[in-house]
Amino acid sequence: MGESSSPNRELSPKPDSSLFADLLATSHAIKRVLSPVDVRPSFVSKLREELNANVENARAAFVHRQRRRDKIKWTAIGAGLAVYSVGVSVVIIWLIRWGLSRMRKSTPSPRS
Repeated sequence: MGESSSPNRELSPKPDSSLFADLLATSHAIKRVLSPVDVRPSFVSKLREELNANVENARAAFVHRQRRRDKIKWTAIGAGLAVYSVGVSVVIIWLIRWGLSRMRKSTPSPRS
């Protein structure tokens, strides 16, 4: 059995550069076939207004998300600081009690 040329060899995946070259060639072929279109000025002005409004909405949404993110961040920082403060306070109280108990044990009691 010698080498047989099967159609499956052509189905192997192409490299990305070949795929992009094919797409680019297709887009150029479509561009050559289509004729240029004159756009109505009313369409252009309406599209411009819609895009500008969309930018303003996107900006407002971004600012809202940023404020919410900042609020969550500062809430987490405050909660972490509160937990840290409670922990440090507990350790300091424990050290003071431990020190006082050692002082009481080490001082001799006065005998009468």
